[in-house]
Amino acid sequence: MEDASYLANAEKTHSFDPVKYAKKKESFGVIVFESDKDLSARTVYLCYDDRWLLELVFASYKGDVCLDGTCVQGDFSLVGSEFINFVSTVATCRILRKARVSGLLSGMSYGDLMDDLCSAWRLRDASEPVLRDDGYWVHTLVSVFEVLEALGLSVPVPKPVPKKRGRPKKDILEHRPKRPRGRPRKNPV
Repeated sequence: MEDASYLANAEKTHSFDPVKYAKKKESFGVIVFESDKDLSARTVYLCYDDRWLLELVFASYKGDVCLDGTCVQGDFSLVGSEFINFVSTVATCRILRKARVSGLLSGMSYGDLMDDLCSAWRLRDASEPVLRDDGYWVHTLVSVFEVLEALGLSVPVPKPVPKKRGRPKKDILEHRPKRPRGRPRKNPV
């Protein structure tokens, strides 16, 4: 993006200089972190990645979990409300991390994931362990079962062993007299 914006600006002002462009091109796309700490680049990147996770948590806190209003009057109610909000946010962070590790967020958004999980209904008197085909699910889609299995919330049904194609081989141990080869001869009588 920096490369494209630099070229667009140079074209707009008619000030393109190939030598200046070659020098600047090497720094396009570089992220610079300033800090008074002596850290490795990997540690800085991991801290930045966790910082971005905090931003996602706060966005989730306000948007997805709808926890931006308190609607309480007393101090005790406010502390209780914020504690519940904190517990909800921690649960949301754990769901996000588990979904990211399982690779689900690469194919769907967090909202889609939560919609899928909300559509998975199970009867109260269901048995343990949770299986896909145990009969205790209420109108759950196959794609939702795949999400549940990816998150480790359901045990996948073992796939059947593929059968060999073609006709089964004859039993080698079968002892029968072999049929004579060729055409039978006519007996001259």
